[in-house]
Amino acid sequence: MLYQIHGFEGLKPGPRADVGRSRAIPEEVQELLLQLRAERPEASLDSLIRAVQLSGRMAPTLRLSRSSVHRFFAAQTAPAQPAGSCEPDAVAFTYPHVNDLWTSDLMHGPRLLVPGRRDGGKTYLYAFLDDASRMVPFAAFYLAENAACFQDALKQALLRRGLPRRLYCDNGATFRTHHLQVICATLNISLIHSRPHRPRGRGKIERFFRHVRTAFVPHLTQEILSDLAELNRVFWAWLEAEYHQTPHGGLNGQTPLDRFLDDQALIRPAPEQLELWLRMSVPRRVGRDRVVHLDGRLYEAPDGYAGETVDVLYDPYDPGRPVHFRRKGETAERPLRRLDLATNATLRRVARESEPVAEAPTTGISYLELIAKKFYGGDNQ
Repeated sequence: MLYQIHGFEGLKPGPRADVGRSRAIPEEVQELLLQLRAERPEASLDSLIRAVQLSGRMAPTLRLSRSSVHRFFAAQTAPAQPAGSCEPDAVAFTYPHVNDLWTSDLMHGPRLLVPGRRDGGKTYLYAFLDDASRMVPFAAFYLAENAACFQDALKQALLRRGLPRRLYCDNGATFRTHHLQVICATLNISLIHSRPHRPRGRGKIERFFRHVRTAFVPHLTQEILSDLAELNRVFWAWLEAEYHQTPHGGLNGQTPLDRFLDDQALIRPAPEQLELWLRMSVPRRVGRDRVVHLDGRLYEAPDGYAGETVDVLYDPYDPGRPVHFRRKGETAERPLRRLDLATNATLRRVARESEPVAEAPTTGISYLELIAKKFYGGDNQ
């Protein structure tokens, strides 16, 4: 009958009544996935699945497989995977042990939703990635793109995960400073820069940044973006609880944290004096009033240094840390204290006792007296 009415086409199976729906995923979970995809169109597939699992709005016994969710999204009008999402890890090389090589770079992050900021609230994510384990020794959002922010991030990474044997950085000015060269030489770290316009060997950290853009950034809320400290607090929680503890395709299913801990015995701990070695040293002239200018702040040197040029040692990212100075060519350091103009205004000045100076012999000639005598007459003039 169907053949007689519709011909050969009538013998073909008709479309399923539940086309576009998934029999492996409950209806309420399908609706939740679609809502999340509409709210976060750039989010990765894995992060959407984790969001549903953590929401408590699905049965604990339900196993939400990636392939089922992928097929479900593929059946919708929206694409299942946005452009630029994370891809399987494919690398040309991998160092055998943790801390053999760290790669560092920065990513332009989201803007803080704080009205009136002169910088527009732009953030920058500085990150370090261990080549062997994909562990991130440290990463954080900062409000500037400069060497001070990068070196603060480096300090935090070294304190948390030990010393790498090699540090591979971008060729930009932020990563190419004399101070960084001194730090690496002191800590026996081989500093390597990528060649200009040929940034090879940076695929792992670029994939990590893509993962941040698709699995973290799309889920940020106005409350999180209202403050830099809150942004970093949430980012560190995501980094430790999700990224570090999720099996990685480039590690044969092992998590970055477990792979890093496998080589824990090989890690070189950071020295106790690390923070002293990481201080920046800049020459500054001590004024006649003993005032030293440093990054827009005023400090006061002790007596005896007025007019000298000294080396000032400080943490450029944390102005609250102690600042010291030393004479050129010397190792002994002395503290510089912040100048308090109000306190100095009420200090009682004590006159210094000066050594008596022997009087020089005089000629006895008074130029003005000689003129007066000549003008008024007298003394035979």
